[in-house]
Amino acid sequence: MLHWTIRQWWSKPWRALLIAAVFAAVIALSLLFEGLRAGILGDLNDFSASLPADLVALERNSDRFALSNSRLAQLSRERAEAVIPGLEAHPIVLVPFILRRHGFQSPATLVGFDTLGGPKQLVAGRPPTAAPEVVLDENLARLQGISLGDHVKIFDADLEVVGLSSGTTSPFSPYAFITYDRLLDVLLESDLSVGGDDMSLVSALLIKLPATVGLQEARRQLEKAVPEADFFTPGELGKGDRAFGARLLGSMFALITAITWLIALLTMAMLRFSDVHAALRQYGVQKALGAAPKALALSLVVGGVLVALSALPFALILAKLFAWLTAAWNPLYNARVWQADVVIRGVAVALVASTAGSLIPLRRLTRLDPVLVFQR
Repeated sequence: MLHWTIRQWWSKPWRALLIAAVFAAVIALSLLFEGLRAGILGDLNDFSASLPADLVALERNSDRFALSNSRLAQLSRERAEAVIPGLEAHPIVLVPFILRRHGFQSPATLVGFDTLGGPKQLVAGRPPTAAPEVVLDENLARLQGISLGDHVKIFDADLEVVGLSSGTTSPFSPYAFITYDRLLDVLLESDLSVGGDDMSLVSALLIKLPATVGLQEARRQLEKAVPEADFFTPGELGKGDRAFGARLLGSMFALITAITWLIALLTMAMLRFSDVHAALRQYGVQKALGAAPKALALSLVVGGVLVALSALPFALILAKLFAWLTAAWNPLYNARVWQADVVIRGVAVALVASTAGSLIPLRRLTRLDPVLVFQR
């Protein structure tokens, strides 16, 4: 029975190729949505986890870096540096803004840094100086059609784009970088409240510890000396940002995942119904020869798995094309369709849908009367 199923599948290669292509398109869509989920959560994690610090201080009860509204007192830096000899606390300021250009608007986060916290990787250009300069996330710049040397307006300040950074993308709020001194000038020029309750001059402290001090001991001492702050490792912040994204988008992606699984199941069911109808006489012969329902079910499942396995290579290529088209439409959405866990999920969708969908036509075969088939 299995040998007959395989021979039947390969006896009509063009039909088999068409069926595989249809199922590949469905699996590619599943890979795209899973890749978008992985890309969004991965981007949220990556920037925070790459902060150049042993510990990061945020306002107490703040558990994330992305879209953080953390505000620390000016004295927090002095108190932190007084705890441990040789400890360095580097302040950064996080200011949300809207980047407007040619009628397009994109939310972003302006990072004002002193000596640490600037763009870690540049794909073009150089870091900003105290002059009216800014470094933009490369995907934000691509979305807005901005190149090196262009001028952008942030609040009321005109700034030259001198660098493009990588690893700083977020679909919620990509990052731009400016020196601490220039940020103060930008805020003052724009008549924004500086140092008040609504905007602090210190959003976070990047803590560099001396080599002689252990991480946990330093954290304990810092939490005691700076009670208005919580202290995290960059890795912990990355996990917090990832969890924040999962909480924010989890229900939406769960719905999308359920829909893609259902579409894959229904598509396979229709394809297998078509196969069964086209080979109804052959199935009638098998029943006349005494094929049991279990054998028929196994034959259907094997056929479905053959469809899935032949469709997977096409699905991976097609998913990469969909990811490229998505990035061309909006570079802030990075669909990681070839990431290992995404591919595993795609394979699971293909195999489960092919198995379950292939069994849906079984009822028709079990009720098939071989006599009636041969009378046609």
